[in-house]
Amino acid sequence: MERRILLALALSFLLITLTRPLWEPQRPPQPPPDPKGAPKELVQQAPKQEPSSPQSSTPTAVVPIVGESKQAAAEQWIEVETDLYQLRMSNREAVVRSWVLKKYKDSHGKPLEFIDEKKSEMFGYPLSIRIDREDALTKSLRGALFATDAPARLDLTSANTQQVTFEYASQNLRVSKQLRFTKGSYVVGFDSKVWLNLKPAGHYVSWSSGFGDASVDPKLAVHRAIYRTSEGKITRLKDADVGQEQELSGSFDFVGLEDLYFAALFLPEQGKAIRRIQLSHNEHDAAEGKKEKLLRVAGFNDSQESTEVRLFVGPKDTEVLRKTASNLVGVIDYGWFGVVCEPLFLALKWIHTYVRNYGVAIVVLTLLINLALFPLKYKSIVSAQKMQKVQPQMKAIQEKFKRLKPTDPKRQQMNAEVMALYKEHGVNPLGGCLPLLLQMPFFIAFYNVLSVAIELRHAPFILWIKDLSAADHTYILPILMTVTMVVMQKMTPTPTADPVQAKIMLAMPVFFGFMLAFTSSGLVLYWLTSNLAGILQQYFMNKYGPRTVTEPPVKRNKKK
Repeated sequence: MERRILLALALSFLLITLTRPLWEPQRPPQPPPDPKGAPKELVQQAPKQEPSSPQSSTPTAVVPIVGESKQAAAEQWIEVETDLYQLRMSNREAVVRSWVLKKYKDSHGKPLEFIDEKKSEMFGYPLSIRIDREDALTKSLRGALFATDAPARLDLTSANTQQVTFEYASQNLRVSKQLRFTKGSYVVGFDSKVWLNLKPAGHYVSWSSGFGDASVDPKLAVHRAIYRTSEGKITRLKDADVGQEQELSGSFDFVGLEDLYFAALFLPEQGKAIRRIQLSHNEHDAAEGKKEKLLRVAGFNDSQESTEVRLFVGPKDTEVLRKTASNLVGVIDYGWFGVVCEPLFLALKWIHTYVRNYGVAIVVLTLLINLALFPLKYKSIVSAQKMQKVQPQMKAIQEKFKRLKPTDPKRQQMNAEVMALYKEHGVNPLGGCLPLLLQMPFFIAFYNVLSVAIELRHAPFILWIKDLSAADHTYILPILMTVTMVVMQKMTPTPTADPVQAKIMLAMPVFFGFMLAFTSSGLVLYWLTSNLAGILQQYFMNKYGPRTVTEPPVKRNKKK
């Protein structure tokens, strides 16, 4: 039975790998390039608003003056610090030059920075503006010094709210930006207005040059565009899936960029939706002459009135996302069996509140799962042992008909004799497989939970395990896991003496050990604990459970 479990698990992993292109989100069809040369970016178009009510917190639109000039004499730097993040802004183009989350570190133990200075120099910094169909004016903004009366430092560790306003005017162009910061929230309110020749002008507000933890190994890094329709469907697209320009119309709850653990999302105003998005990318010349695709995010505003955009830049943490907006929880990609993943994750967090160590929590939860699934495992063992008992009769039937061709009608007689043998001994040929199939969702669900839960990111266990989300580079855990699999094979009764199957099963521990050596140590810890629990269960079943007897015991006469 245990060997069939291992074989089924191996086939399941292979099936998931081979069918990945089928169940991964497919990119939308790419429309022909825009002949007018629209920028390569992910665009959101805010819906038109009703005129602002007196109670509205949105600032009243300022009427521009012809020929007005408003700009700063020199570059100014503004630092914003809240209890959750630190921003560093420049009045040159009125952009964010640094965005650091205070509660998280990168892979090198340094403060987690989301803005890549080198790439931003090439493609632009977050919250830069491009005026629709006005490339010359857009370029002039790259070096424009916006006027601002904000102090050099804003401290929100004690204050609840603060805002920063930037303004620029020259000849027939006027641009205004306002950012609103709130203590205890990863959401930054943003409002932008552009006038051209005294009329509101459509413009893009962008987050360029990709997103995510730049310290992660590029081979393991995840960079995707993500959006959710108002019907609840979430689509994820990798860098390579995003064409030069893909414009979608409809009703969207959010749109943005993500990596495995963090997200930067444009959110519409409360009660409204995004009506149009555009997916695209920039190309960056990486090392060794390779071109790297970099996703770009931008919000498009062509409204006559001021339109507030909420920008979430933070962790994909269940509590944080639910507090920000109820429909953001789906940003956590549990993959298959999400219905099973969420209860498992909640159970893991609940255990952690008592043991205060996620490695210990994984061990405890794994033991509980094995205990809950023990009745299914017991049935599988009983079925396997019954199959083992009838193996001599099965082999005799096969020998009897082995010379028949597969198309020979007499083979039906062989099948009839096999079924009669099963009925006589109460054997269900699927008895060992069905319980196993019921266990598979738990295996896959636990794999998904341990792969995406930000709580395990940089979470230590004991001794050399400093990060449960990273691979064990000492390979101690994978080696121990492989050894326990070999022990289970030795303890498990063999239902068949097929030499081919025996060789396959002998190589199975090595296959699994190699496959899991490069995955998160939290997942390997789960598998190792599950193996140890299985060894313990197998020991007691071999000693006290149903006996695997192929022949009746021989009675011996006692010597007088």
